[in-house]
Amino acid sequence: MFLIIWVLTVKNKKHILVIDDVSTNLRYIGEILKDEYTLSLAKSGAQAFKMLEKITPNLILLDVKMPQMDGFQVFEKILLDESTKDIPPLFLSADNQEQTLKRGLEMGAKGFIRKPFEPNFLIETVRQYIRED
Repeated sequence: MFLIIWVLTVKNKKHILVIDDVSTNLRYIGEILKDEYTLSLAKSGAQAFKMLEKITPNLILLDVKMPQMDGFQVFEKILLDESTKDIPPLFLSADNQEQTLKRGLEMGAKGFIRKPFEPNFLIETVRQYIRED
C-alpha cells in the first residue's frame, strides 16, 4: 500500500522538459528541481522533439544558445505543433542583450532566467510559471 501512495505522488508531480546543450547545466537544473518535479532532460532540439512525441510537460525550460537549432528555432517549431503550442516556455540564457529578451517575449515566452542563477531563484520562477492543469 505504501508503494501505491508513493507512485501516485510521483505521478501527480508537474512535469518539466529542460533543453540545454551543456550536460553540466542539465545536471545542475536536475538537482535543483528533482524533488518537486518530474523532469525530462534533452541536449538538443531534436532530442526534445522526440521526447515531446511521448510526453506533455507542464513547462519547458529552454536554452537560447545551442548548436544546430537554437532555442528560438526550437520554440518556433513547438508553436507550430497543435499538441505542444500551449506548453509555456521559459528561456534560459547567459545572453543579457535587450534584443534577445525582446525577441523571446515577442514570440510568447513566459520569461527569461539568466545564467548563472541561484537555485532558489530558479525554483521560485518555475513555481510562478508552471501551468496548472
